[in-house]
Amino acid sequence: MSQTSAIITAAQTVAIVSTGFVSGLIFALSHIAVPALYHAPTTVMLKQFATIYAIGKATAPTTLVAAATFSGYLAYALPSLRYSYVATAVLPCMVVPWTGIMMMSINDELARRLVAAENLKGSETTSEAAMPKGQKTVDLLAKWQGLNYVRALFPLAGAIVGVWTAVS
Repeated sequence: MSQTSAIITAAQTVAIVSTGFVSGLIFALSHIAVPALYHAPTTVMLKQFATIYAIGKATAPTTLVAAATFSGYLAYALPSLRYSYVATAVLPCMVVPWTGIMMMSINDELARRLVAAENLKGSETTSEAAMPKGQKTVDLLAKWQGLNYVRALFPLAGAIVGVWTAVS
């Protein structure tokens, strides 16, 4: 194996694995973490969601930047596969506009509710009745969960295109 092909193989591996990792991370939040929150009192639910959100926010963007960088390199280094590797780079990044357009209002409302619950100086079992008016917190979380499942599809699509391109 030449040095060039080893670099290409390494770049493909990093791009595909990191994109797949982010898809799995996002999916796991909806499939494993959020359902566990439904059994908690409202204040605890909101605190735990804020922690989960912060971990995802700290992990996913950096990983996606690495994936996009390596996919961009592949698009440059392999001109005959350029469009496929551009798709591998761009598809996972679609989580950004999806989050901003479809999910940010829910994220903001859940954060507002956490502040409201903490300002009540109440117990860990602050009731839903003490929360701001509108949808129930659990309903907002369920909506977030569904939208997050969709969000997981963007990096998954990027990983699939990356694998397909690497083996073609």
